[in-house]
Amino acid sequence: MLSKGQGQTLGTYFTLLNALAEDGRLEEAEELWTKIFSQYLESLPRIFFMKMISLYYSKGLNEKMFEVFADMEELGVRPDRSIVKMVGEVFQNLGMHDKYEKLHMKYPPPNWEYRYIKGKRVKIRVKQSSEADDVETESEIGTKVITGAYDDEAEAETEEEQFTGADGEADNNNEDERVWQQIPDQDAG
Repeated sequence: MLSKGQGQTLGTYFTLLNALAEDGRLEEAEELWTKIFSQYLESLPRIFFMKMISLYYSKGLNEKMFEVFADMEELGVRPDRSIVKMVGEVFQNLGMHDKYEKLHMKYPPPNWEYRYIKGKRVKIRVKQSSEADDVETESEIGTKVITGAYDDEAEAETEEEQFTGADGEADNNNEDERVWQQIPDQDAG
């Protein structure tokens, strides 16, 4: 890739590292990682660390994963939730519960995160539950709740009643009238 005229930027290095990781060429990915790591030591973005940790996690190479995580901490790069979760799972699987506790004390799950919903940046309060899909959002428009599943059946029934008529059948007549009003008359033109 680099011999074909591509510039040697972090973007092309990440694309190459990602391609090697997806292809399962671990030795070549490690060679590229050591080259990038030694060359861009102070300015290496977090996504490179994430890619190598996830690659080592998927291959089960725990010692190398711990080395990359230690380098990350030494350089002052703060890990995100996915990295903390992967390293924490390995600590638990190896029976290192004290290190698992220290990890979660040092990097607690965040209370807020930012997401882009319909092109707007929205501050989201993350619920500390077992399901990662349940989040509360606060935006300039108002407060919304995005959930992957309903908490109780009463809430599900009230939302179902909004989309159906009083007798339980879908209110298709009103929907057809709204669609008819939005489509201009083609014979008039």
